[in-house]
Amino acid sequence: MECPIKPDESDCCNSGCNPCILDAYEEELKKFQACLLNKEKKIQSQCSNCLSPTAYSEFCLIAIIPHTTNSKLFTFQYVGSQRIQNPLQINDCKFVIYEPGQHLMLKDSMFGNAFQRAYTPLYVKGQPSNQFTVLVKCNKQGRMSKVFHRMFLGYKGLWRGPYGNYKVNYDEKNLLFISQGTGIAPFYTIICDMLNNEDCNTFLKLFSCCHPLDLFLREELYKMTANWNFTYELFVSKGDIVTVSKKYNEIVNYTRLGTENIQKYLENVKGDFKVLVCGKKNFSKSTVMSLHACAVPNDAIIVFT
Repeated sequence: MECPIKPDESDCCNSGCNPCILDAYEEELKKFQACLLNKEKKIQSQCSNCLSPTAYSEFCLIAIIPHTTNSKLFTFQYVGSQRIQNPLQINDCKFVIYEPGQHLMLKDSMFGNAFQRAYTPLYVKGQPSNQFTVLVKCNKQGRMSKVFHRMFLGYKGLWRGPYGNYKVNYDEKNLLFISQGTGIAPFYTIICDMLNNEDCNTFLKLFSCCHPLDLFLREELYKMTANWNFTYELFVSKGDIVTVSKKYNEIVNYTRLGTENIQKYLENVKGDFKVLVCGKKNFSKSTVMSLHACAVPNDAIIVFT
């Protein structure tokens, strides 16, 4: 399928034609983009993955972008793999392949002690297939945060993965995502994937629990509300109206997420639903307890660990 030719605004006669040439272009463009997406997925299925769950692959840091007060976005590009015996085979690995919501493991060391930590690659529109981007909150006391703090462009890190068994179901009726801090990362990529699927009619709702200085992916989420089936709410427990100003039509709750917020959501849900939870262990545990208090069954709850 060829890319449709974009008509000029003057090509529209403004007489109510059906279909309008401008509307017809938008429809054909959607078909073309869907065709490209299907073609890319087919190509990926025929190519080897740059990543492996059982071996480390080397990736070079190519970009560092400040995100919030205490976080940055780090972009890595594939260099090579421990699995490859012949260097000429490196060019055969051109795809970082993972399912939305899956995570990768970064390995590093400090004072001779090796350690690892999980990070979820974010959806980035138009990103080259051999790259991925992760959101990193820089905690002063965190070992891996110290590693990221000393990283420089050209730094080479060892990554393995992907891991995680969640599979996106585009036929779900309703999905509620409840995240804490950087736990928003897998949900952001899942939501983007579902919104990019023209055949997906799932109602998507995100409850993002965050600190006023770290409203992760807020600008991206706000733009995504242009989709008819996506909304979000921020729960800022340590913020106030001065530190967190609302955007137009944005819902900001200056309190912790409570059982009453979940109950209110459930009262307005029509049809089947599932709830996905991601955050620190204590957060996930208390959230599941709140869900049980709202009579949400275990088979409708998915906790990301």
